[in-house]
Amino acid sequence: MSITKEDVAEAVRQWCTAWHTRDIPTILAMEAQAGGYGFRPLARRDHAARGEADARQILERFFSRMIAYRLEPAELQTSVIGEIGLAWGVYIEAFQEQGHPPERARVRFSKVLTKGPHGWQVVLYHRDIQPFTEDGRYPRALTGISPTP
Repeated sequence: MSITKEDVAEAVRQWCTAWHTRDIPTILAMEAQAGGYGFRPLARRDHAARGEADARQILERFFSRMIAYRLEPAELQTSVIGEIGLAWGVYIEAFQEQGHPPERARVRFSKVLTKGPHGWQVVLYHRDIQPFTEDGRYPRALTGISPTP
């Protein structure tokens, strides 16, 4: 069964919807074998090594701290190599954690996905929210090297 770029895009949209709707069973199913890192401590892990019970508790704690949480894709590109789906782009997280003012993050992401008998699986992911210029580059203030005195 071959996959298409649109299949991969739909899988990423399903993943976004699962986070947006706090659908923990779908998140767990899609990320059960994932490894990767992100800008939050809960996103820096080997999901398979943690096990489902631990992963469920982490997600339940995360969502219980949120007064509001919204995740929507903003830019999405995909590619397919054999039976491996690649996705990258930007999504927007709008959220409010208890005791804090509302926040909004423009998150750059990448994912490697496969489709197995139990649906789409994220194999590897990356998420970051570094400051970027309007054209998506890192500001030179972050990358410049100061002259040695």
